[in-house]
Amino acid sequence: MSSHRILKIGVQLQTHVVPPTAYSSVVEEALNLGVDSVFLWDHLVPFTGQENDIAWDTVTLLGSLASLFRDRDQLLGVLVSPLSIREPAALARSAATIALLGNGTFILGVGSGGFVHDDNLTDAPKDLSTRMKLFSRRLAFLRDEVSRMNEECGTNILIWVGGSGEGVTIPSAITYADGWSGFGPPTEFARKVKYFMGTNLDISVLLTKNDLNHDLQAYFDAGAHHVIRSLRPSGENAFDLSPISQMLSERAQLIGSL
Repeated sequence: MSSHRILKIGVQLQTHVVPPTAYSSVVEEALNLGVDSVFLWDHLVPFTGQENDIAWDTVTLLGSLASLFRDRDQLLGVLVSPLSIREPAALARSAATIALLGNGTFILGVGSGGFVHDDNLTDAPKDLSTRMKLFSRRLAFLRDEVSRMNEECGTNILIWVGGSGEGVTIPSAITYADGWSGFGPPTEFARKVKYFMGTNLDISVLLTKNDLNHDLQAYFDAGAHHVIRSLRPSGENAFDLSPISQMLSERAQLIGSL
């Protein structure tokens, strides 16, 4: 790991099972551990759950957490809000509100959606081609609205696009976004990062429990600026932050080996 670029470590918390009132203490613990960023995902039904399961409203929960970041440089964000079920004008205003409740910065991650249980609760298009056209149109509008919010409200809302589709998602990220979030493993992530050579986008990778090899050096060498670990609630209605501690320790060892 070179000295001129330090890899950031983030955590993504899933929004179910754990009571909404408990997230504040979990986020504070993560911040005190030294994470650079905290994200919530955005689903109406847990992506890991069943059709009738309930996920908490992400926007409301993010607003309740924003004050924890007010005197900190660490970042709060969503990764990602599906533009198939979220109106861009409402998202831009939510992001501005959360930013002003916090430290002024908010990472607004968006994606094309397509999770069947979310779609069944909304009028989201089921057809892939229609959904991707909607994504492109809404992302362009979101870019304009976020730029307007930043100018008028003095916020620093950063749009990230999540997803690895080479036909629409990645080109759209290059055109409209401030950052892109992909997936492992490192070899596949490295292949997708090549599309972003010559851009100034913030490049991140979202890892799940299925990514058993959290090789930070490999992701850094592939071009990641940010490695984010997604956490499911543990069986005790809480989150086990030990994978985050492990990643922070690994990063410290990499920096110490310079």
